[in-house]
Amino acid sequence: MFFCVVCFKVDASDDHSWSKKVQHDSILDFRKYAEIYADSVYPEKALYYAKKYIRKTHDLSLINDHFFKKIAHTDTYQNFKVRYQPSFSFLALLYLFSGFLGLFLCLILNIKRDIKRSGNLLMSLFLMLHSLFIIHLSIYLINCQYLFPNTLLASTTFTFLYGPLMYLYFKTIISGYTLRIRDICHFIPAVVMLLYLIPFYVLSTHEKFLIMFNMDDVLSKEAKFIFWGKLLSLLIYGFLTYKLHKTDVNKEVEEERKHEFLWQRNIIGMFVLYIITFVLYSATTAGYFDFPIFFHLQIIVMVALVFYVSYISYAQPEIFKGKVRLVVDPGNLFKYKTSSLTPNYSMELRDKLLEILEDDKIYKTEGVSLTMLSERLGTSRHNTSQIINEHFNMNFFELMNKFRLDEAVEIIKNKGDNKLTIIDIAYKVGFNNKVTFNKVFKKRFQVTPTQYIKSLDR
Repeated sequence: MFFCVVCFKVDASDDHSWSKKVQHDSILDFRKYAEIYADSVYPEKALYYAKKYIRKTHDLSLINDHFFKKIAHTDTYQNFKVRYQPSFSFLALLYLFSGFLGLFLCLILNIKRDIKRSGNLLMSLFLMLHSLFIIHLSIYLINCQYLFPNTLLASTTFTFLYGPLMYLYFKTIISGYTLRIRDICHFIPAVVMLLYLIPFYVLSTHEKFLIMFNMDDVLSKEAKFIFWGKLLSLLIYGFLTYKLHKTDVNKEVEEERKHEFLWQRNIIGMFVLYIITFVLYSATTAGYFDFPIFFHLQIIVMVALVFYVSYISYAQPEIFKGKVRLVVDPGNLFKYKTSSLTPNYSMELRDKLLEILEDDKIYKTEGVSLTMLSERLGTSRHNTSQIINEHFNMNFFELMNKFRLDEAVEIIKNKGDNKLTIIDIAYKVGFNNKVTFNKVFKKRFQVTPTQYIKSLDR
């Protein structure tokens, strides 16, 4: 052993002959040379052979091998170890967890009964791509990409899918649009990207490992094209999606309908945040900024989207059935934190409100509003809104319509009033027109007033 060490020390003085010899060495020799040079405290040459061995075998366990103990204290070895060894952090594990949570949610959304299939399929695909991207990025954050070389460029194709999926989702839920063959046109850029990446995807596992291990920037020339292409796609489809939402909001004159667009607004808001953070993320990875937080902002927005959809699917799954509107508003989570209402005063106002509704039937009053109701209660609009939200889990318009519909059902069931027409009943209980009455009635009972009357006659 001593003779071998001496011989290698002599050889080590001649870098040209040393590197030339490597070309003829076997895999086992690489490991042996790494051990010999480590024992001789030649960290650069020891790690040179270690890298040669890893490139041939994919065996990263060599990094922690005991025969590196003599050079374990050196910066060369420490940098080598940090560069290729997995490193776990709370944030990376949180990202990984949210990614798998998103994939699980995609499955749940598509096995629910009585759901809007096309809309849920698009939303679940949108969520799935985000989740896979989060998982893919998490693998790099914990430095485990060398263990999964086939993940090379796995999420790059998603670049041109986010915008079209979001746009088509809104198109289906807003106008009841049915997906058609021509909608494939929205995915042409993604298909082109996929075709361009196929040569990388068909590489062997060994070739992909070498690309990762050598940290080759395989898309350095295409990086600017991908960035501007994705940004343009996000901006175009973001604008089209917002336009759909805005048109849907403006076309409805009923004030109470403004409360039905909360789900759309929140998703669009997160999509806009994603666009902004994508720009910051790309600028950071390109070296324009040196703020690590920008790298994480995009992932945080994507994680927030996963958790938000997960929460809504649990707290109000009806939103995915297209039957009811979303009533959980993250913007109102802290709305009443500074309220001056005491528990006793709150109960007092609730009882007074019930009296006004049940005895005075204020919901029949023409032009009834939150302000009018507040004046009758002798309190502020803020307090009245809080009472309705906390004690009835509704907003003002939902509460008015609840009592209107309850009375309408009583009128319909009362055979003495069977001469009344549908429009007569609508006006009698406080609705301004038949269209709104039919729509609100069907949303609550899943049938129209006419169908409800016929069901009672059977």
